[in-house]
Amino acid sequence: MGGIVSIIIIVLLMIALAVMIYMYYNEKRKGEKYKLGIKSQKEYLQNMSHDIRTPMNAICGFSQILCNKQIRDMLSEEEIAEYGVIIQSNTDLLSTLVNDILDISDMESGKYRMNIGICNVNDVCRKSISTVKYRCPAGVNMYMTSDVDDNYTIQSDSKRVEQVIMNYLTNAEKHTDQGEIHVHVSLTEHPGMVTFSVTDTGEGVPLENAERIFGRFEKFNTINGGTGLGLPICRKIATQLGGEAKLDTTHQGKGARFIFTHPVAAR
Repeated sequence: MGGIVSIIIIVLLMIALAVMIYMYYNEKRKGEKYKLGIKSQKEYLQNMSHDIRTPMNAICGFSQILCNKQIRDMLSEEEIAEYGVIIQSNTDLLSTLVNDILDISDMESGKYRMNIGICNVNDVCRKSISTVKYRCPAGVNMYMTSDVDDNYTIQSDSKRVEQVIMNYLTNAEKHTDQGEIHVHVSLTEHPGMVTFSVTDTGEGVPLENAERIFGRFEKFNTINGGTGLGLPICRKIATQLGGEAKLDTTHQGKGARFIFTHPVAAR
């Protein structure tokens, strides 16, 4: 098990490194943006070094414990289960980091494609919640409400809509220690649009950073993991779908509320 995990990690890191090298030279070719690109890449590599090393160490460390029969026999079933959850959680985190890098690279190169079809609005929200809920901090209530009928659909890429909502939810989980995370769907907040919103009771976002947080590699809390690519990806997806991804700046002092609008009619 430990050997397989190590091989998977090495493959993921090789992919991440290859993409980082591509992005570095892509910035370098832009000429007048060369110096800015160098600075950006240095900051990026520093962030990635920490963000990749942390889950990698957890995966390797706890895998070695579980693979060592002498140590494993000393553990209770509860401890074994707990270590398994830690390995799974950090594997998901590492996978998310790599996927973010690949997604932003595809977007830059024009290879990011949308598969438009029937998208059930409420279903995509429920799937997003079920995917990330296990990482929700204890004592935080994550739930969903909707103003639309359960069979209401739009023409869109369900996977990309789900990706935006999951990124919002993951972001909320990182910054909410108590209270709630609320997903809501509305047809009236922005006429002609389906409005998906994720509201939390966390630390919130200062008004002056409302746009900066959608910038690439922007992270204002270095304690929480991540690449600083999740929100930029949300914005790019929303734009390609004819909508908008933004922070609700009217929701100040009460946590944070992120909005994703999507046209009711197909583009």
